[in-house]
Amino acid sequence: MTSKYQQVKQDFLSGRLKGCRDYFESHNYPLETGYCYMVLDNFAKAKEQFEKAKVDNIRGHWGLMLLQMIEEKISMSPTYFEVRNFLETDLDIFITYRKGDIVQQIIKYADFMAFYNMECYKFIGRAFWAHNFMTPAMFFLQKAQDNLYKDPELHYLLAYIHYTNKDIKNCIREIDTCLDILPQYAPAVMLKKKINI
Repeated sequence: MTSKYQQVKQDFLSGRLKGCRDYFESHNYPLETGYCYMVLDNFAKAKEQFEKAKVDNIRGHWGLMLLQMIEEKISMSPTYFEVRNFLETDLDIFITYRKGDIVQQIIKYADFMAFYNMECYKFIGRAFWAHNFMTPAMFFLQKAQDNLYKDPELHYLLAYIHYTNKDIKNCIREIDTCLDILPQYAPAVMLKKKINI
């Protein structure tokens, strides 16, 4: 049985904000409340909540980091694991809520975050890819290739974009590269069957 918290969290992640902030705030979930305030563009309130959350949850620190990127006042650094665990998820949230201004501010710091975790370009690209924004997805995934050339998923994602753009030649090249790295990579195998190569 799904708990009320899980239900409200799922509503929030699905883009259904109504009632989420009130629930999270009244039940003392400062991290979740902070994210609600972010999508409501109330960054001062979000900061208060992330300050509370950081005592018990490293994601509170990350929330403060996001706010610094949005306000272009960086005074701290993300950790490798913060970028790995939270960047893509948070971009997904802000894209879901059509917060292009927030997304833009965060991705302006891609090179900064890559210093701490070079996979950040892939995470950004994958977030755009999941929302079918293939042009920015392609930009960041190609940027990721500089450091992650041996990543089979990266080549599959690029192959898929080429496939949707009907660029079969480059799609095949990326599939072949992916399967050279990991011959049984299932999504690439399935895409290869789909285009009959």
